[in-house]
Amino acid sequence: FADGSFDIVFCDHGAMTYADPRRTVPEAARLLRPGGLFAFNMASPLADTCWNDEAEQVDEHLHLNYFEGLDRYEDDRLVAFQLPYGGWIRLFGANGLQIEDLIELRPPSAAPTTYGDFVRLSWALKWPAENIWKARKLRG
Repeated sequence: FADGSFDIVFCDHGAMTYADPRRTVPEAARLLRPGGLFAFNMASPLADTCWNDEAEQVDEHLHLNYFEGLDRYEDDRLVAFQLPYGGWIRLFGANGLQIEDLIELRPPSAAPTTYGDFVRLSWALKWPAENIWKARKLRG
């Protein structure tokens, strides 16, 4: 697609989880028209730092070094990427994107969970398992 082809770039996990954000964020910014919205949902850095490889689920303990352990996760089933919050903020700014909102999702207390074995409802009631980022391309 040509530069500035879209008013909105949206992703629900997908490319923003399974591809390097140092490549996907610049590409999203390139595709957006000035004033365009970039919105995506992905696991929170907190959920990723609490991922227990042995139990294959998130638990209430930190298992990764927040500053050095996120970046790229790889096992025999997948490759996933994550940045600390400051890394996301700097990456957006470096690509002409201004953050409008960071929504840290919290389910209602009686909600049926759709997380499967990723996160227990009791965990998601205390800490955000997923975030929605909203950033707007600055007008030139």
